[in-house]
Amino acid sequence: MKHNAILCGLIISALSMAHGQINWTQHLIEGAFAGAISIHAVDIDSDSDIDVVGAAFNQGEISWFENDGNENFTEHSVVTGFAGVIFVTAGDIDDDTDIDIVGTTNSTDLIVLWTNDGNENFAPDTIATGFDGAHSVYIADINADDDMDLLCAAYNEDAIHWWENDGNQNFTERIITDALDGAWTAYPSDIDDDGDLDVVAAAREADEVCWFENDGNENFTRHIVDNLFDGAHIVITADVDSDNDIDIIATARTADDIAWYENDGTENFTKHMITDDYDWPTFVCTCDIDDDNDMDIVSAAYYAGDISWWENDGSENFTKQTISASFGGAIPVTAIDVDDDVDIDVIAAAYDLGDITWWENDLTAVDENGTGYLPIQNRGASILTSIRDLDYLTPYTIYDATGRVADRESLHAGTYFIETSGEIAYKVVVVR
Repeated sequence: MKHNAILCGLIISALSMAHGQINWTQHLIEGAFAGAISIHAVDIDSDSDIDVVGAAFNQGEISWFENDGNENFTEHSVVTGFAGVIFVTAGDIDDDTDIDIVGTTNSTDLIVLWTNDGNENFAPDTIATGFDGAHSVYIADINADDDMDLLCAAYNEDAIHWWENDGNQNFTERIITDALDGAWTAYPSDIDDDGDLDVVAAAREADEVCWFENDGNENFTRHIVDNLFDGAHIVITADVDSDNDIDIIATARTADDIAWYENDGTENFTKHMITDDYDWPTFVCTCDIDDDNDMDIVSAAYYAGDISWWENDGSENFTKQTISASFGGAIPVTAIDVDDDVDIDVIAAAYDLGDITWWENDLTAVDENGTGYLPIQNRGASILTSIRDLDYLTPYTIYDATGRVADRESLHAGTYFIETSGEIAYKVVVVR
């Protein structure tokens, strides 16, 4: 189901449209987080700004970094002595409207949940021991019973398992496969659009990208997408080509590849290479970085020390745009609006540097007196229920962030500007 929320900005006068330009400003969140290996961006303390949860492999620590609302971050330790911590995620596991944290260790083979009491005091609960070489963990309602389960991959065990939550945080282990050589990532997604969650996986030793089809009763059938993807590492999903089905994006750290696999709507996948020369790619994520209503890709490369975004021209031709080329040991990367200015920023962690950093996106879509910059004080917003709530302005024209006329009946998520009576009168943000 799609929902629209329209945020209608303050009146902006005498503005002229210009093509978007992106500049990135680097901000350090933490510079002494040894072996920074995993991050998750979320509002931990429910104060309406974006905090960051991080895991540090070398110091065996999970911490969360509190945003004071002005992007000054304070570290709060969740656990120390958590040897081999490799992956962290966060979500409301116990359905009490606050954010809990889950982490895995690949040397001590643990999956642990830290429950938030609502005041950011976290109590540990060990979900699994002996899950050999545990790596990725994601929070999802696998069996559609309105509580949050856990999905995990284990490299040494060649396994993808999920832990069923009974609604009271008692977890029962369920097997999807124990025969995926070097299982590294298991990602929940409804690939076949049948209303249940399937699982997309990457296996480093099998060099495989595959998906496991859920029959609706949590019986899973494996479908191979690519078994020649050397060192398959991270896999995610998104509708890359805006054709209303779910595609797959994956990295191969041995082959130095980033590829996306186009779903034809009946789960036949065609491979498209984004790059085959990206030195040890690790994580990727998808978002519309340049606000032009198509899906771009953000990436990290460990050996290259690189954070980049890959600009989609609208026809799924991707051009690399470098954010940083000196972020040594880059592993996790994510994209979210950190500073609440309605453009997408980037957060990443560097294992070698021990840094967690965010890059501020200064997308300039509107000129004011030729400056190419929309002042922050002009970005306030109020909420409307539908784009049709602007009909009292008729006639009006909608422009996207690049200055092109947009059709109101087919607006994607993004930022738009409303022209009426010969001037730009409103800024609106459409969220779907």
